[in-house]
Parts: sequence; structure tokens; C-alpha cells
Amino acid sequence: MLEEIGFKYKVTKINLNPGGEFSKGEQFKPEFRRISPFSKIPVIIDHDNNKEAVFESGAILMYLGEKSNKFYEQKDRTKINQWLMAQM
Repeated sequence: MLEEIGFKYKVTKINLNPGGEFSKGEQFKPEFRRISPFSKIPVIIDHDNNKEAVFESGAILMYLGEKSNKFYEQKDRTKINQWLMAQM
């Protein structure tokens, strides 16, 4: 989505399994849980909006659609949201 709307972004890799089979990954560290309370990926941080953190795939898509005014026109939102929620 970021590519499609033309926003600049930086990918930060998160090691999900640093020590082997039974170790907890970086997503469980307190600093990550501050931006993603359920320790889930993906999450984005909008540095243009007071470092707003947005987690959950559907919420991210809706946020980016609203912010960019692309792919998420008001007249189409009900249909878009139905399909988006069906995928979750």
C-alpha cells in the first residue's frame, strides 16, 4: 500500500525467534509492545503525525487510505470495509 500511494517508508526488521524454538522474539519486548500492544506485526509509525503508531493490517490500510485520499473514497467505504473485515 505504501508503494501504491507513493509514501516514503523505512522497513525495520523484527526478529520473531532470536534464540530458537522456545524463545520469545523482539515483538514481545516492552518497547515494541508500546507501539503494538498485542505484540503483532505489522505495525507502522507515522513520523509526520506525531509518531502515531497504527497496528493491525486492516487499521493500517484504512489509516493509509484516509491519509492519502487514495483507494478509500467515502462513497466506497462501506463496500471496502466489508471486504476488509471479511479477510480478518
